[in-house]
Amino acid sequence: MRALWMVLFFVVANFSVVCSQEVDSLIGKLSSASGNNRVDILHTLVVKTWLNYPKDAMSYAREAYDLSVQHGDQQQISKSLRLIGGVYYYLGDYDSVLVYSNRSLKIANAIQDTVLINNAFNNIGLAYYNMGSYQGALENLLRSLNLKQAINEVYGKALTLNNIGLVYDKLKDYSKAREYFNRGLEVAMVSKDSNLELYSLNNIGITFLKEGDLVRAKSFFESSLRLGVDNKNWNAVAYSGLGQIYQQLGAYGKSRKYLDTSLSLREEISEKNGISEIYYYYSKEAQRKGEYDSALAFLNKSQEIAEQIGSKERMFENISLFSDLYHQKGDINKAYDYKARLLRLRDTLFNEALAHNLAAIQLKIQEEENQKVLEKKERQLIINRKINVFLIIIFSLVFLLVVLIFYAYRHNRKTNKALAERNMEVMSQKEEIEAQKEILISKNAELEKAHALITEQNEKLATYNIHLQDKVDKSTQELESRNQELKMANLELDNFLYKSSHDIKGPLATLMGICNVALLDINDVKALRYFKMLLQTSSGLNDILTRLKTISDINSLEVKYKKIDFEQLIVKCIEQVQNIEGTEDFKVTYKITSDLKYYSDPLLVDLIFFNMIQNAVRFKVPDRASIIKIRVARGEDSSCCVIHFMDNGIGIKDEDVDDIFQMFSKTALRHQTIGLGLYIVKQSVQKLGGEIMLLNDDKAYTHFRVVLPSS
Repeated sequence: MRALWMVLFFVVANFSVVCSQEVDSLIGKLSSASGNNRVDILHTLVVKTWLNYPKDAMSYAREAYDLSVQHGDQQQISKSLRLIGGVYYYLGDYDSVLVYSNRSLKIANAIQDTVLINNAFNNIGLAYYNMGSYQGALENLLRSLNLKQAINEVYGKALTLNNIGLVYDKLKDYSKAREYFNRGLEVAMVSKDSNLELYSLNNIGITFLKEGDLVRAKSFFESSLRLGVDNKNWNAVAYSGLGQIYQQLGAYGKSRKYLDTSLSLREEISEKNGISEIYYYYSKEAQRKGEYDSALAFLNKSQEIAEQIGSKERMFENISLFSDLYHQKGDINKAYDYKARLLRLRDTLFNEALAHNLAAIQLKIQEEENQKVLEKKERQLIINRKINVFLIIIFSLVFLLVVLIFYAYRHNRKTNKALAERNMEVMSQKEEIEAQKEILISKNAELEKAHALITEQNEKLATYNIHLQDKVDKSTQELESRNQELKMANLELDNFLYKSSHDIKGPLATLMGICNVALLDINDVKALRYFKMLLQTSSGLNDILTRLKTISDINSLEVKYKKIDFEQLIVKCIEQVQNIEGTEDFKVTYKITSDLKYYSDPLLVDLIFFNMIQNAVRFKVPDRASIIKIRVARGEDSSCCVIHFMDNGIGIKDEDVDDIFQMFSKTALRHQTIGLGLYIVKQSVQKLGGEIMLLNDDKAYTHFRVVLPSS
């Protein structure tokens, strides 16, 4: 036996050196690789290391995913996600396996990559298997197998066959399970995949172990170890199987030796499900020896890990052993509690309808395959019909061509006869042409004279063009001078607006103050009415001056960008409108995209919101509350902000649409205003490089849309 251990150690050690050299070679190539070549090397490293060094494999897989996302290669992204899920499988994190494998499957379906689709199905099925969801496991694994068979793919086929066998193993249909394990072994041997040979031999050995055929189980486990594969995960399974055999034979020394070796390998790769299993068998050994406290200690360790990774199957065996141990210790209450937990867990893992459901899954998948075959035949029939129609058309065209050739032959005979007659006519016409030639020579002489005349006129025209260009240059200079004068006039207008607003505001403020004092001191009703009218007029004039000054300020404003807090800005504008208009008879609702980050000039954005809200309040329908809706969202290309203003005011007539953004327009004068509100809004929007437009898409509301670019 010692000699066997030496041989196994020597073979495994040599194989480990070879694999290590291969990994080192790939890492060496990685340092100079880039683009898709680097991603391919990283994918190969994941497969080479995920069994023995899953943490390194996860690092390679995530780097491959990040590079694939940068390149926008959907196939590589899907493959990277599948490999991340595969690493999580060997780490025992089955929820993460499902998350990443489903993401991989979604992309693979979108790009119609059959290889990636069947591999994703395999990973999902294996995750469901380890989570105790055998129905989901079998459905996904059978889909993977059918796809592999359909495209003749050998890679991964042995693994999928073994995974299907595992489901039947859990249902205690060991003959059916071995049928799939043996098929997997045959594929692995043909493709010379030692890892999958090891996996298949272990699985076959486990079925014999569960049936109590210890001799045959032992021979398969020892055969798997003789392969000398550097595969810590599946070698650990073989050592665990031998440990269980010797434990059942009562050879606890040999049993502990094999189980310790299995535990050491699993701890190296952090394979939590396997670690939990070894502690379970430590507990079984202690139970057999009558050491119940030690058995419970080991079992608690196993259960803690099983609950951590959500392995229902492992928890089921642990709870069953807990019940037995407490029963043997005489603690009937705890034994009963664990027995109840066992029954509840068993209901989640297996019920009488499960076997029927699994059979139904096979029938369902077979029906899907049959449907695909029928669809394929139907497509072939359609193609055949098209070919037949094409042949009929070709035959018809050939027949038509023959008829046309015959007709052309007869026509040519007639044509040749006509041509002979025509030749005679041509000879006579040739003589006429010779006579006409002499006439043409004389006309050419006349044309040369005309050409000389045209040349002379062209020279005169060129001289005229020179004079015309001089006039154009003078006109251009005059236009530039007038443009400069216009700029000066605009500057003077801005200065006038600014100075007049300051010069008039002083007396106007005095007048408003006098009106306010008069309203407080005078008791005469008629005088009070006059002063109120005077105060309203002066307030309107003050508002006009303020707005005119705002227009001047907008033209000279230097845009500064800051982050805009839309909610705070809207609340402030509502309060300002309430104070200025002296009314609360309006309701403003607003919706702002939660993650919107927008940078612009706060003053200009404030002017836009304030004037849009004030404009809606001023032009509301009498005796009806004003409703204003505001929506702020990110633009489609994320480089702009889109703002919608809607109100239920008096609306805008079709004939007024063209001049609503102008000062002193007919529309504004008709409503006894000068149209400064929307003019200020448009000036502010244009200053920010945006655009505003009226949308007549809702009869109940006036709808404006403002688009502002981001800094």
